[in-house]
This record gives sequence, C-alpha cells and structure tokens, in this order.
Amino acid sequence: MGKKKLIVVWPYRFRDFDWQRFELEQLSQHVEVHVHELIDALTPEFAAAYANQSERPEVKRFSSLKDWRREFKKVSKDSVIFTHVRPINLQSALICLKICLSGSKVVGFSTGGAPNYASVGNYKESKSIKFLKILFHFLKRTAFSFISPGLVLVGGDEEKKRAHRDYSRHASLVFGNSSDYSQTLLSGHDSKSVELKSVFLDTGFPGFQRDELLTGDVESVQPSQWYPLLNKFLDFVEKILEYKTVIAIHPKHIGRDHSEFFGPRLTIGGQTMGLVSSSELVIATNSTSISYAVAFRKPLILVTCDAIEKNKQRKKLEIRNCSHETGARIFNIDREYTEKELREALVIDHAKRESYKRKYLTSRTDDKPNYQVLLDEVINVVD
Repeated sequence: MGKKKLIVVWPYRFRDFDWQRFELEQLSQHVEVHVHELIDALTPEFAAAYANQSERPEVKRFSSLKDWRREFKKVSKDSVIFTHVRPINLQSALICLKICLSGSKVVGFSTGGAPNYASVGNYKESKSIKFLKILFHFLKRTAFSFISPGLVLVGGDEEKKRAHRDYSRHASLVFGNSSDYSQTLLSGHDSKSVELKSVFLDTGFPGFQRDELLTGDVESVQPSQWYPLLNKFLDFVEKILEYKTVIAIHPKHIGRDHSEFFGPRLTIGGQTMGLVSSSELVIATNSTSISYAVAFRKPLILVTCDAIEKNKQRKKLEIRNCSHETGARIFNIDREYTEKELREALVIDHAKRESYKRKYLTSRTDDKPNYQVLLDEVINVVD
C-alpha cells in the first residue's frame, strides 16, 4: 500500500519558504505531498508582489480552475487536504465547495502569529461598528458553514477566537503553533552563539509591492520618507551599541536588489530565524517574524515615522499593537534619541512576552511542532 496523499491548496505564489514553514519536508517522509498553486487562476495581479517561486516537482501551478478541478479529481480520493482558500468571492467559494464534496478530510489553518490592526484594546471602534462586524461574521459563517473545513489548526488564544468567529461551529480545533514558532521548536528553541549585531526585519515597506496589490490599498508613504531616516536610525544604533546591522529580507522579495534602499548594508534572505537567534537586538515595524524575538528572548524595538503616523495607515495601528502586546518601545525615526533611551528600550518585559506567546504563538504546552501534531491528530500516521 502506498503513502497517503496530502494535497495543499494554496491561493498565492508557493515558494520554498512555504515548503519549509508548513513543514512539508517532514510531512513528505510520511505522506505523498501535492501542492496546488492557484494564484494565476484567482489573482494573477498579485503575482507581481513575489520575486521567487518554488520549482519543486511537488508544486503544480494552474492558470484555470477547470484545469485544477481536473487534476484535483485525479488525486483527491482518500487524501487529506490542507486548504488555505477562504470563501471570499464566488470563485473561492466554488473551490471550497469542490474540496468539501471530495469526501476527504479537510483541514483549515488559523495560525497568524502576530496581532492585526484591530486585535487589541487600543483600537477604538464605536458600538455600532462592533455590532455590524459581529453580525457580518455571523452571517458569513452561517452562509458558508456547509463548505467549511471539518478541522482547523490554530496557534494561540487569539487564533482560537478567530477560528470560532470565521469557521463553522461544527469545525473541530486542532491545537498547534504559528508557523514561525513551530520552526523555533524544530530548531531546538535555543539561541545560537550571539554576535554583536542587530537585525532589521524588513517587510518590503514601502519600496516593493506587497499585499496591497491584493487588498487594493494605496501606499501613502514614499520610499524617500522612510529609507534615509531608517538608515540614519540604524547608524545611531550601531554607533551607540557597537552592533553591525543586518537586513533580513522578506521572503516575498528574495532575489530583488535592496541596495537602492539599504546601501552597503548586508541583506540576507531565507535566514530570518537564524539571524534573530544569533543577534543581540531585533528591530522591526510589524511582522510575524517578531515571534522569533519572543521565542529566542531577544530585545526588540519597533520603528515608525511621521509619514506613517500622519497618514493614519493600518501599519500605524499594527506597530502600536505589536508594542502593546510585546512591551517593545516604539522609536519615531523622525526624532532624535539619547543613548539612555536606547539602552532602556533593551529591557525585556518577560510577562508581556509570555502573554504574547500564549495569545499569538502556541496553543500547546508540550513543544510539539506542527508537523508532528498533524501526523498524530489529523493524518493519523504511526511511525
């Protein structure tokens, strides 16, 4: 008897980064993995946000849903399906229906790993707006309950709440971790030998096209309003702390030239976890990779600028929420700071870090990585 089949249905560009973060290398030792990438059939305009893609033979790309349905029918019998497609429009709802009608075990994912712009108490909404949001999610959940996954992997208390809000009440929760936190568990959860360096977690903001291509948001901050000031602030950190700053490239933008924005500074892609683990300080705006700073107990400071604050961007709220949840201080790079202010910001609020871990990073207490949780509790593979 051959291996059980696992089908990953992915609506975006699938990269080697995704193969790693979903622990498909570990899972592929037990199941036959098929990745179905649907970006060219669903949102081809979003492809411009990606500079790289996986060339693994397990990854198949579909430019039409007709071709995908034909291939899916071939391999879906008696398989396990990991779906990342949500019913946000007619096309995606039909994909979810097709997956549901396959009769296979279907698993959804709610493992965000970071607070969003409206996830904590410092985001103010009127009672009427809150009521309308609750009503919207109730109606949406009810309308699409018949095509909802039967199982949902969640990582953290906030993701449990989101899963209860977004998925059918009949869906069972599988307790796991955010993908970044699960990676730290696979690494042994220990810091490497620390070097005298800091790492900046780049999101590509505002120099490269990002998720705004998908959401339709317009970037209101110009590169000229961000990078010169950011580099000046990094110079300040390097001078005071005698750290060399390395830029951790966002996975979407690996392969693109960053020298226009960061000059001679070293930029490294695909090694964010290792860079955080071996650094003395983490600098960020908002990023799920902040979870590495939490997991490896690294000092964290956050940066913003006047252009972000004045334009009332979602990014402004996300930075504030990250600060609220981690205890990290925010530095406005349009301002001047003293050595004392910088050094005081290196103190870690361990209580908030532990809270962050439970809210956003893990729903477990046994340090079991996601692939093992899925093998044990979903796929039911016995070694």
